[in-house]
Amino acid sequence: MKTEHIRSGKGLRRRRFLALLGGIGAAGVAYPVLPRDRRPRELSLREADFYRPHDLAGWLAPPTGAIERVRESALAGSWYPGDPKALQQTVDGLLDAATTVGRTGEIRALMVPHAGYAYSGKTAAAAFALVRGRHYERVIVLAPSHFSAFKGLSIADVDAYATPLGEIPLDRKAVAALRQSKLVTTDPTAHRREHSIEIELPLLQRALAPGWKLVPILVGELAEGDYPVAADLLRSLADEHTLVVVSSDFTHYGPRFGYMPFPPDDQVAQEIQGLDDGAIAQILARDGPGLLKYQAKTGITVCGYRALALLLYVLPPDAQVEQLAYATSGALTGDWLNSVSYAAFAVTAPKALSVAGRRTPEGSDTPTIGSADLELLHRLAVLGVERAVFGQSDGEDAQIRQALAKLPPELEKPGGAFVTLWRGGDLRGCVGYVLEDQLRKPLYRAVLENGINAARSDYRFRPVGPEELNDLDVEVSVLSAPRPIDSPAQFHVGEEGIILKKGEHYGLFLPEVATEMGWDQNETLSALAVKAGLSRDGWRDGASFEVFTTAKYRAPYSSDGATSGEQEVSRSLRKTGSVTQPFGKEQYPQINANGRK
Repeated sequence: MKTEHIRSGKGLRRRRFLALLGGIGAAGVAYPVLPRDRRPRELSLREADFYRPHDLAGWLAPPTGAIERVRESALAGSWYPGDPKALQQTVDGLLDAATTVGRTGEIRALMVPHAGYAYSGKTAAAAFALVRGRHYERVIVLAPSHFSAFKGLSIADVDAYATPLGEIPLDRKAVAALRQSKLVTTDPTAHRREHSIEIELPLLQRALAPGWKLVPILVGELAEGDYPVAADLLRSLADEHTLVVVSSDFTHYGPRFGYMPFPPDDQVAQEIQGLDDGAIAQILARDGPGLLKYQAKTGITVCGYRALALLLYVLPPDAQVEQLAYATSGALTGDWLNSVSYAAFAVTAPKALSVAGRRTPEGSDTPTIGSADLELLHRLAVLGVERAVFGQSDGEDAQIRQALAKLPPELEKPGGAFVTLWRGGDLRGCVGYVLEDQLRKPLYRAVLENGINAARSDYRFRPVGPEELNDLDVEVSVLSAPRPIDSPAQFHVGEEGIILKKGEHYGLFLPEVATEMGWDQNETLSALAVKAGLSRDGWRDGASFEVFTTAKYRAPYSSDGATSGEQEVSRSLRKTGSVTQPFGKEQYPQINANGRK
């Protein structure tokens, strides 16, 4: 097949589909993922005007890690003061006046409004005052888009955001890790004038100790199955040193917003608050699906309802959500014909969100693999790759012994795993275990051996050579124990991987395969049946099913063990038994100038 055919829409989709349906090799080999199109995108003239370089030399010189493109303020002088001193005084005054200081507990996330400071600044400050002076290394801001409709998540293609108080660098590693997902794109139109991220930045600049980096994410349209996938992406970054901020206003009432579920009479203030209270109840209950259902039922114009629901999907069972403040522009201005509501919340949890993991259904058996465990497994996979390339040596044996010196008990238990090698976005090798007796091996050994096998025993590729190592990414995936389900109707598409067994036939899909291909439940099961060597309807009678989740870590190859990449933990669980399988990772309103919405 010629390259130009592969890159055409039909050819690309066909090749992806064929890759999904390939058979399982005796060596437990996974199947290739087609390369993503990573050609550099040229900025339009309008974008070039908006995203300025620091200087011409910076654009002409090779990349040095310095900031190159900056998203300039779109709000200075309107939604908040444009003069740095005036802005600092305004923000400090809001934080000083907040009465929510002194709360205890580890604050993992905040939910705040995003109107101009004259309208919602006091409400937002009630939340930001709780983290005043605290040190975070990363701040993830989730916010809605008011200017562009798109699907998935969008991150501006810039290196920093600017406000009159200075520039805030993006966390490049975190952004790069997120961009590995098909859900994450760049929609320049959405970011150019958007206020929902920027309005929070001066408050963060004055509230937090210096030194943090930004991960600015606009949340677009998400299908039901996208929420748990997106939550996994975010959870993998939400470590002990990360604060998550969700930017959203609540009900936009009145003819200006095209939403009048009740007349503007003397009961309108109570009616608006009652409408907001219904959404707030879902937030306090940490019920993401419940919030989405409430919005669909009432049509409530909470502009960031998707971002709010996404955070709720991230939260663990022991998280606590506290409402801090509530206000309306109607009460502030006396204009109830058009009113916007503002609310603030704080989220506390004993452990970092990346450690706590997803709330899983009763009966599931999620592996307790934390980020440090995944990093160690990644290091072992790298050592396995090196052994395959250079052969066994005393030095390499010493490195393995050193890596195993303080092995966590969890990694000594039998477990399923596979190792995937990537080069320039293309699959370079992928091997996992198939036979049940291989699951008697400890997890750490399974990863080490599959690092060796992925580099030299994937029959589709020649063995990896020394000259390729520095171009490789190494990905480790750990499978939860498979859990049988009584009916394929119990399979949660996009959240779980699935195994089909029927006689001598066997097929497996990872959780992300259905999302990547855009399949619903029936389409996924039909494709899985074909992969197992059955007819498309072969899953309907006489087949048994198990479901599972994965925990993944992908980072660049590093011979010195410095795993500089970001983990992508995708825990979507349900399967029991003890089968590890080889598989390929098929990737998968009108606004006033002064900020009243």
